[in-house]
Amino acid sequence: MSGSRNTKKSETAKATESSPGSTDMAKLMDAITNSEKTVLAKIASLDTKIESKCQMLNENMESLRRDYKDQLEGLRSEFSAKLSPLEASVADNRAQIASLENATNNYSDRVVNMEEEMCRLKATVTTLTEKTEDLEGRQRRCNIRILGVKEQFEVGTRPVDSVAKLLQDVLGMDSAPTLDRAHRGLQSTPAKGKQPRPLIVKFHYYQEKLDVLRRAARKESLEYDGNKILIFPDLPATVAKRRGAFKEVKELLRGCQGVKYGMLYPARLRISSSLGEKIFLDPAAAKDYTQKHLETHLRAADAHKLSHSSFSQTYHSAFD
Repeated sequence: MSGSRNTKKSETAKATESSPGSTDMAKLMDAITNSEKTVLAKIASLDTKIESKCQMLNENMESLRRDYKDQLEGLRSEFSAKLSPLEASVADNRAQIASLENATNNYSDRVVNMEEEMCRLKATVTTLTEKTEDLEGRQRRCNIRILGVKEQFEVGTRPVDSVAKLLQDVLGMDSAPTLDRAHRGLQSTPAKGKQPRPLIVKFHYYQEKLDVLRRAARKESLEYDGNKILIFPDLPATVAKRRGAFKEVKELLRGCQGVKYGMLYPARLRISSSLGEKIFLDPAAAKDYTQKHLETHLRAADAHKLSHSSFSQTYHSAFD
């Protein structure tokens, strides 16, 4: 660059020597040269300042970067310190949830097994209950109950002899039936004037028991020692309760003409009419059938009296 300047100066000097206004031109050139130097000096100064500023900026940025890095590391450490217990808690919760799920599945399986076992046990209980009722009914199949016989009538004699003589006299039998046992119900002795306890009688022969029931059903009324008595089969409590559910239906049937009905063991209602024979296990179904199909057989009857024919039909048909 100094070479080019010297060349320019020599050319300028030559031009000055050769031109009449060379002096003015030389001054101009000197001014330009000085200006150029000034500009170059300022540029150099600016370069220095810029370099200094850039260095300062770099230092500031490096300082900021270190500060930010330190702050980020601090935040990261703080978050890590706070997140670690949360992660441990979440992991523990997951383990507990997994354990609960497994326990729930196990309990669900156990509940299903228990339900199945309960169904089996329920079926077994039902079967055993039915067998127990059947056994109790078979054990009582030779038994009857006699209601209305005053207390202490059997005092002084063997109860079986007293009851056998009572049945022979009341029913007009040729000979006294053979009885195995006869005793009062297990209730406490009633006060004077109260309803006497029933007599429970066990026959030795089943056919004699049926004969007694048939004879009692044919009689208009039964009396002994001035008291009205009633003779019924001795049934288990569960069977008697199931038969009692047919009471309303039997009251309707008592007002039907030309209709026979009776209870079959254990608790089945048999109805015979001009429409045919029907056997019902459900009291509601029997009532519905009676009201819908037997209303033409209804007849006017005294609500406080039972005819001899209907009483005979009821118990005779029940034990044929």
